[in-house]
Amino acid sequence: MMEKRNSNKDDRQVIQYFVAKQDTILSRISGECEKNVNTLHLGMLVEAIEDLGGSALRVRVVDTAGSEIWRGTEWRCHRFDLIPVTSEVWKFLPAVSIPQERVRLATYKHLSEELMKLQINDTVWYCSDSKKCNNCLAAIKYIGPVPQLGQGYYFGIDLLDPHEPSKVDALLSKEYFVSTNSEGKFATLSNIFPLKPGGPTGLAKTDKIESLITDLLMGIEAGNNYMNDKKKSVLDTVPSVLLEKFTLFDDNKNNNREQRSISKEYSQSTKSIMHENDSNVAKSAVSYGSTPNKNENKKFGRTESSDLIVGSNVKVLLDSDVHYGVVRWVGTPPGITPGKLMAAVELDDTHPTGTDGTYKDVRYFRCRPHRAVFTDIEQCSRYDTMEKIDDPTTSISPENFGSMESSVIVGMVRPISVKGNLESICGKYRGIQGHHNSCYLDATLFSMFTFTSVFDNLLFRPPNEKDCPQYEEVQRVLREEIVNPLRKNMFVRADRVMKLRTLLEKLSSVSGLTSEEKDPEEFLTSLVAQILNAEPFLKLSSGQDAYHYQLFVEKDDHLNIPTVQQLLEQSFLTSNIRLKEVPSCLIIQMPRFGKSFKMYQKIQPTLLLDVTDIIEDSPRQCTVCGKLAEFECKECYGQCGVGLESIAFCLQCLEKVHRHERRTNHEPKELVVPMEFTILQEQCPVPRLYLELSAVVCIETSHYVCFVKCGSGSEAPWCFFDSMADRKGEQNGYNIPEMVPCPDFPYWLSEEGGNCLTELTDDRNLPEHAKRLLCDAYMCMYQSPDVMMYK
Repeated sequence: MMEKRNSNKDDRQVIQYFVAKQDTILSRISGECEKNVNTLHLGMLVEAIEDLGGSALRVRVVDTAGSEIWRGTEWRCHRFDLIPVTSEVWKFLPAVSIPQERVRLATYKHLSEELMKLQINDTVWYCSDSKKCNNCLAAIKYIGPVPQLGQGYYFGIDLLDPHEPSKVDALLSKEYFVSTNSEGKFATLSNIFPLKPGGPTGLAKTDKIESLITDLLMGIEAGNNYMNDKKKSVLDTVPSVLLEKFTLFDDNKNNNREQRSISKEYSQSTKSIMHENDSNVAKSAVSYGSTPNKNENKKFGRTESSDLIVGSNVKVLLDSDVHYGVVRWVGTPPGITPGKLMAAVELDDTHPTGTDGTYKDVRYFRCRPHRAVFTDIEQCSRYDTMEKIDDPTTSISPENFGSMESSVIVGMVRPISVKGNLESICGKYRGIQGHHNSCYLDATLFSMFTFTSVFDNLLFRPPNEKDCPQYEEVQRVLREEIVNPLRKNMFVRADRVMKLRTLLEKLSSVSGLTSEEKDPEEFLTSLVAQILNAEPFLKLSSGQDAYHYQLFVEKDDHLNIPTVQQLLEQSFLTSNIRLKEVPSCLIIQMPRFGKSFKMYQKIQPTLLLDVTDIIEDSPRQCTVCGKLAEFECKECYGQCGVGLESIAFCLQCLEKVHRHERRTNHEPKELVVPMEFTILQEQCPVPRLYLELSAVVCIETSHYVCFVKCGSGSEAPWCFFDSMADRKGEQNGYNIPEMVPCPDFPYWLSEEGGNCLTELTDDRNLPEHAKRLLCDAYMCMYQSPDVMMYK
């Protein structure tokens, strides 16, 4: 299909039309716009103008709301976020104002095909309100655009049943068609349903109607089903013009089930065709309420099956064993004896024959793998929740992570920023829930994303030809199932993290990520370097790139409690390297080997890290006079000051210092000074370059925790996070994450706190958090607020 879109700016051919099936992030390719990324919302209309390879498309967004962002711009989008539609259906979609209805029309291919066969004078069902199902018969009198009403094609209809007229439609319709039975009316594609037997709509036979309804009942997903992580009955997707009553079950919370009952009855659908002699019009009805014969035996304390509805807590007899669960769907699937009801039950634990909500390749709802069973409703009976507690045969499933909600959140969520009291965001069930040795990953992710955006490029970088095929799925899980919920709700359930761990295990060279003890750097290698293929955070003068920096130093016995500043400068001096540019983030791994050996018993992280002297070709100060340095002498390290600052000299001070007999054999090296700074050195003092400490990841007895700065600036408070701080249940229980405020954190890293530490003879006298911070530091994360604005 190749069509041209009339446009003053761009007449490139449209290769395919689409409807967005979910919210997703697009990256701008061309056109003037203040945003490089923007959210494409569910139901928005998209024109593909170029296939970029793989799953990527160059698209234009047709925004019926008239937003300036989409005007004249082109964006990168991915096929799996879109539903294709034909050019015929596309003409009608701009007139449909409800996004979920557009998705429904795009998804129900059978229905759309029937609607496209409609012609002038065909008789149809008109439904003015799909929720209330206020439907009546109408005759089509016009099909085409109505500019007065907006974009897209409309149906001009003559209502055959009495109906309250619309003055606006009545006046406007006279310009387009003549109505004979009532005042004319305009309808969109979402308000029309074809039910004319023997005509071009193709619904001449009962089995055709049954086929259409069956297709709708088979659980084709549309609308809000893409917007959240809720499990729904297949009845939820049936247009209300066909189903007047149904029950919807909402399970957005694990083990916290809440029912919204629109009808208390369950039944299978039956269809009937009533022919009118004068008009040869068929009316279709879907009836509910038929139930199978009651089983008088009532096995194992059964209640009558007619009492079971979606949301009922039930016990199920499977292979002579009793299992507990909740009813997700009731009905008669295709291929089953008519009149026989089956129940789809989501079990509290797994079963070998269980599925994820499908039965014979048809999806009825969604749940975790091996949790859904489809069984004769007579095998189910209600139970009181107290009955289950008293039953010694039941136990908490290993996959049960508690009742806290952890929903999928699409789009872009900003990091949390807190000023002052942290009590409102701290407590139990805060942060990332740990599970099966996940603490290395939990602490690292919490440090990287909760309160800072320095790593957000990992969440939004568009894929390229070098990325693996699963790049976008890994990025989506990280962004929508972990980072966004963490920032918005301050909680991520362990099964969400396990999904990421499973992908990393499958796609990277690091094994054991789903079960074994690992280190943060192994996780960073797997996620950041190998799968997300991110640009290295550090560019070294040696020509190498790196994602984190390991401190390599020889132990200095004169240093009792070294600072990160001292160790970093010593490491760069020993390695004879520099950073080519100021990084937006700097991840420093402490000088320790394995989980037990530590070079220093305590290390004091530096709150404000001075990186002026480790940046290649950056202006530096003379250690003697403070003017612009022109030379560097490594042999002078520590003789005329402290740290790397002690080796930088201007020409005059260099000559004066090296007149001493102990320094006559030194070999100074001339520094490269930026020309523009040389000219302005008299007017401009030499700037110092600093990085802020944003997090400290610590380890003790193979368990990782972290201290994280809850915002930007020197006044931002600090918190302590442990993904496994507490536990509910034993072997089959689950971990409880916790955040607690750390108001004393800055003190222990200050000069005053350092003096206190030097006087301390026994580390056991340190407060708990101070001991973990100073004795167990494994990795320090620094960031540059200035540089991160441009990266």
